[in-house]
Amino acid sequence: MSSTETESTTPEDAMRGVAGGFILGVPLVYTQEVWFHGGNLTPGTILALLAASFLLNLALSTAVGFNSGRTQRPLEDAIVGFGLSFLLAAFLLILLRRVNLDMGWGPRLGIIALSAVPISLGFALGNSLAPKGGGELEEKASGGFGDLLAAAGGAVVLVLNIAPTEEPVLLAAELGRARLIGLVLVALAITYLMVFFAEFGGKHVRRSSESPIHTPLVETMLAYLVALMVAAGLLWSFGEFSTIDGSTLAKSVVLAFPASLGAALGRILV
Repeated sequence: MSSTETESTTPEDAMRGVAGGFILGVPLVYTQEVWFHGGNLTPGTILALLAASFLLNLALSTAVGFNSGRTQRPLEDAIVGFGLSFLLAAFLLILLRRVNLDMGWGPRLGIIALSAVPISLGFALGNSLAPKGGGELEEKASGGFGDLLAAAGGAVVLVLNIAPTEEPVLLAAELGRARLIGLVLVALAITYLMVFFAEFGGKHVRRSSESPIHTPLVETMLAYLVALMVAAGLLWSFGEFSTIDGSTLAKSVVLAFPASLGAALGRILV
C-alpha cells in the first residue's frame, strides 16, 4: 500500500476540497430560492437531503476525491468533506446574513443543509478542479498580463449567471460595512490559499517565478482588483448602476466574492 493511501488528510488536501466547494457551491448560495425553500424544509426532508448528500460524497470520494492517489480511505474523505462543507455553508450564510439568531432552528438548519449540498459535492471533486499540469502554460502567458487575463476570464465565467439576478442587489442593500469588509478579506484569504497553498498543479512553478507579479500577496491583490472590476462592469452592463457611490461599491463587492473565486480558478488553470 502506498504512502498516499495510508496518510491522513493534510491541510493541502482539505484546501483543495474547500476550493472545489466554494466554486461549485457559492453560485447557489447566492440564490433566493435556496434561502426560501431551505427555510421551509421539514425535519424529515432535511435528514433525507443530508443522507443523500453524504452518500454522493462517499461515491465521489471513492471515484475522485480531494486527495490525489488515496483510494483506500473514501469514508474518511467523505466524513471530512461533508463536515467541513456544512461548516463552510453556515459560515457563508452567516456572513451574508441569510441565517441569523432571529430564525428558528428548523429554518436555519434547512437553509444551511440545502446550501451545503453543492458545496459538499464540489468538496468531493476538489482533486479534479485543476489538472496536474496546471501552471505549465505559465511560460506561454505574457507575464503578469497573461495571469490577469486568465483571472478576468475565470471571473466572467463564474459570475455571468449571477450578475443579472436580484441577489447581488438584495445582499448589498442588507449587508453593513463590517460584513462587506469581511467579504473582501475572506475572498483574499480563500483565493490566496487556492493558488499558493493547495496542492494544485503549477503551484511550485508560480512560487519559483521571478516575475514581480507572482509575489503571492501582490498577485492575490491584483487578481481581486480584476474580479472587482469584472463585477462592476457586469453590473453596469445590466443597468444596476449609473453613478459611482456607496451602493455601487457594495454591489460590486458582493459580486466580486464569487468573481474572485473564478479568477483564482483561471490562474490555477493557466
